[in-house]
Amino acid sequence: MQEHLPALKTKPRLTIGWRAALRRWRSSHAMVSAGFMLVLILTLAMTVLGLAYMTSIHGRLQQAAQRWQMEIDVVLSMRNVVRERSLTMHRMYFTDDSFEREDEFERFTALSTEFLGLRSQLERFGVSARSRASYEAILALIRRSQPLQVELVDNIRRGRPPQDAAAFFAADVPLEKQILTRFDELVEHKREDARAALASEEANYRQTMLLVLMLGVASLGLGATVAYTVIRQTRRIEDQLSSEKEEAQVTLHAVADAVVATDAQGRVRYLNPVAEALTGWRSAEAQGRELAQVYSLINQATREPIEHPAVVGTVDGWVMGMDRQALLVSKSGEEFAVEDSAAPIHDASGATTGTVLVFRDVTATRSMARELSWQARHDPLTGLINRREFEARLARVLAAGADDERTHVLMYMDLDQFKIVNDSAGHAAGDELLRQVAALWQPLLRESDSLARLGGDEFGALLEGCPLEHAERIAHKMCDATRALRFTAQGRTFRIGVSIGIVHVHVGTGTVSETLSAADAACYLAKERGRDRVYVQHEGDRELVTHRDEMQWVTRIVRAIDEGRLQLYYQRVAPVRAVEGVHYYELLLRMVGEDGQLIPPMTFVPAAERYGLMSRIDRWVITRAFEWLHADAGGATVAINLSNQSLSDDQFLGFVTEQLKSAAVDPRRLCFEITETAAIASFQRATRFMAELSALGCRFALDDFGRGMSSFAYLKTLPVDFIKIDGGFVRQMVHDRVDAAMVEAIHRLGQVLGIETIAESVEDESVLHALRGLGVNHAQGFSIHRPEPLEGLAQGSGATEVGAA
Repeated sequence: MQEHLPALKTKPRLTIGWRAALRRWRSSHAMVSAGFMLVLILTLAMTVLGLAYMTSIHGRLQQAAQRWQMEIDVVLSMRNVVRERSLTMHRMYFTDDSFEREDEFERFTALSTEFLGLRSQLERFGVSARSRASYEAILALIRRSQPLQVELVDNIRRGRPPQDAAAFFAADVPLEKQILTRFDELVEHKREDARAALASEEANYRQTMLLVLMLGVASLGLGATVAYTVIRQTRRIEDQLSSEKEEAQVTLHAVADAVVATDAQGRVRYLNPVAEALTGWRSAEAQGRELAQVYSLINQATREPIEHPAVVGTVDGWVMGMDRQALLVSKSGEEFAVEDSAAPIHDASGATTGTVLVFRDVTATRSMARELSWQARHDPLTGLINRREFEARLARVLAAGADDERTHVLMYMDLDQFKIVNDSAGHAAGDELLRQVAALWQPLLRESDSLARLGGDEFGALLEGCPLEHAERIAHKMCDATRALRFTAQGRTFRIGVSIGIVHVHVGTGTVSETLSAADAACYLAKERGRDRVYVQHEGDRELVTHRDEMQWVTRIVRAIDEGRLQLYYQRVAPVRAVEGVHYYELLLRMVGEDGQLIPPMTFVPAAERYGLMSRIDRWVITRAFEWLHADAGGATVAINLSNQSLSDDQFLGFVTEQLKSAAVDPRRLCFEITETAAIASFQRATRFMAELSALGCRFALDDFGRGMSSFAYLKTLPVDFIKIDGGFVRQMVHDRVDAAMVEAIHRLGQVLGIETIAESVEDESVLHALRGLGVNHAQGFSIHRPEPLEGLAQGSGATEVGAA
């Protein structure tokens, strides 16, 4: 928008200069005409000799006039080159079109070359002592301005515009004004030199006129020639003035921005077509009216009138971007969002003669900015605020801290059974359900509360200045309303619920992340207690502390896997009737803590099972165990404990078979241990898994057998090679007849089915002696061998069992 302003600002000055020159020319033209008539009368009597002498004088006059005119034209051309070069630099700065910028750069360079040529031409003419000071001042100012302009042009052309363009223009514009002023002085000096020279020639001319009187009729022709030349020059100047005026009018009509020009009193003088369209005023009817009447501004937010400097007549320099909330109210009452700038108009003497105001319609741009701002802060599906905005509001509440005595509450909501709707009716139905739930909850909250969609089917609500008891009532209303909702999709009706966790927000709550984590944990506990209910966190809440500890273990487990801090230990498993003989080993899983201490599996495995990390751990164990088997030349057999999560993983069987192939391990050296609980929970998958790997030669053991008596019936269908009697029965069997009976029953069942038995947790000789008496096949426990690092086990020592014991 600003690229038009320099031209608008300087054009009035040029126009005023041409008008003054025209008035001066017309005044001198009258005197020249009177003198010329007298010359014509006197020259009628001139003789042929006078005609020849007059011809010589006329030739010198022509040469002098042409020389001074050429010097003046050169100076004016130099002035125009300086001005055009500055405008070219401005257009390069404000344009966004790289091709247009390159064209302007070539013009900038060409103007520099043109200026040097004009300078050389002027110096060939010679600079008088009277003009020398102005000329030297011009060159000095140009030497100061040129580095600034060259630096700016280079930065713009390389795509690195200056950080502070305003500072550059503040430094360069005054220099440009001084240069143009000095050029005006130089032009005036040239004209004065020309007039002095002409005055000298006129003196010679008067002397010659005495001779011309005697030259006669011949000089009459010379006078007619002079008259013709003067008239033609006059017409040329008039045509030039008319052309410049027309050019200015066309330019103002063609620009894309609205332009309003006023006089020194702030009354409208001119509106271009764009200004007419936006203000609703025609230029003719607006002329002479106050600018405030034609260009009426109000603040978009407050609807209060805005006093523009151009309206009150206080524009004494560049004024840009007055108010980003400005609205222009047209004559018909239509409103336009506008951005404007204004600049004063000065005449040749520097006096302010008016103001030019340039503005543009930015209604669409401002509307788009508001839309983008809304989208950045809201969820596009539900129209609620998004997680980013919600966290920002929560951060503001937490930052208020002790300065805010009000009670605040954070609610975390997770829909129950949402996955059923998504999976059975499709994502479009799920999206519609989310929209309906958002619309259902919004009226139940207060106007000051913030309801947000945090992601998926999770929502959050921040209740500022709300007592905890009132927040609980609101949460129960939300549960009731959600429970009562009947959502229909694809001819089916679904019923859903919502689990809500509530956290009291106060100074000691912690960071935004910690507060949201606490609310998420409370929501998780609501689901754990049966779903479709509200759980309120209280100080010292043990369940919440336990949940947080488990979540911290999840992070520690993942980090330990990534950092290679899981280790394998081994423990011997021996035949009961030959303790010194070795049947196989059990490799046990350990974690090395951040402090280097060993962490037993029962410390971290529950968290891994609860949060779905066991399948990843099982894959790590299988990979390391197969690597060990590949390097072992002694034919040892490895039994690997598998979790229920791995058995439920459709990709896990393929992973195991692929590892068998890549590690080149004999499947007969493998024994996978599966707990009876996992086998029963995933019976079909477990049966398929065991059948396919048994076909390859792998063996299987049913671990912790006896905890669930329902597993007895499944032994007939599961391809099991070993039964591991749960240590809870073995440990106290010497002192507890029931435990002894359970061990005996399991062993006899194994004998009937042809399955060998392994007694776990054998910790003293008396238990081992009792097992021998029952005929149990194998024993495992501290009385047999305490676990040791696998790295210390010599290759070829026997068989191995890997697990998280």
